[in-house]
Amino acid sequence: MTQPHRSLSNSLSNRLLLTLAGLGIGWFPTAAHAGLARIVTVSGSVQLRREAWSDFRPANPGTALYGPDLLQPVRGSRILVICPSGSQWVVPAGTISAVNNGCPGTPRALKPQFGIGDLRGGSDPAIPYIIAPRLNTVLSPMPTLRWNSVAGAETYRVSLQTRRGPLWELETDQAAIPYPDDQPPLTPGTLYTLVVEAESGASSTDDPPALRFNLLTGDRAEAAQTDIAAVEAMELPDMVKTLILVEDVYPRYELTAAAIEALEGLVTAGCETAKVRRLLGDLYLKSGLRLLAEQNYETALALALATDNLEEQVLAQYGLGTLYARVEEPEKATEYLEAAQAGALALGDTTLAADIAAELP
Repeated sequence: MTQPHRSLSNSLSNRLLLTLAGLGIGWFPTAAHAGLARIVTVSGSVQLRREAWSDFRPANPGTALYGPDLLQPVRGSRILVICPSGSQWVVPAGTISAVNNGCPGTPRALKPQFGIGDLRGGSDPAIPYIIAPRLNTVLSPMPTLRWNSVAGAETYRVSLQTRRGPLWELETDQAAIPYPDDQPPLTPGTLYTLVVEAESGASSTDDPPALRFNLLTGDRAEAAQTDIAAVEAMELPDMVKTLILVEDVYPRYELTAAAIEALEGLVTAGCETAKVRRLLGDLYLKSGLRLLAEQNYETALALALATDNLEEQVLAQYGLGTLYARVEEPEKATEYLEAAQAGALALGDTTLAADIAAELP
């Protein structure tokens, strides 16, 4: 079931030429890669005021920008923005500039849509529930396989199955493994299910939702590979490239597992921000993984409070409130949704506040 939600992800623009001359690497022919403008680097400090906000607030590298948004770099600062067209814009310091001044054609904020999975899944830590690939599509015919690590489990029996039965089976003591190189890779037109059984007898099939994924193929696979390669070739900070992929590229091709892996990679590398954790919460919510969604939203909220990032604070509270509303915990849902609504009003965003109020039990 798909419900309205608040991810900053947007559709890609049409195919274009990406200029990175200002970043030192000349011109690159590439497919469309970004739906929004985005802050690349901040030397000094910059304030952001979105169209619906009543005041300016600090902004950081990786922040997605809409056309009517206003940027105000402190005098002496150097703020680099990459535009949806791929051109780069050095924001004039000591003055206020609309994003559309430097990145013409950047879209306005639209009411975001986000999928909410079957949240009966991923709620029992004693089950080796599947994390990835779980649903949607994968681009690699030999994807990484990952499931919940069950406390006390020393071995897992892993099998890949289709509707006709198991294709292969193995045992491992790990909760994440590369696709076995001695087994046939995934093929087009087939729906697959990963099944994992712990030595306790608990199985991923004890997790309620039916899980199936398939291999992205044909023109869509070629387009996805082109778009991903174009972003990966850009000389941008790893975090910014990852956010472009996660928010702008992977959603277009329903590459949820790739988005999760990319964000988890940032966390492992020590790049842990409120936004990274909140996006993970969004993706786990979409995948129907309650515990992981809950954990990442809670971490995002703590990071947002510690850094006075009101926008991410609101989105994390909104995520938690939405989660609890779907799993019929009305007291928790009300607590977080009311807090998110108050934060949205503090931002001055009455539209977001109304959307949040609509979720209240």
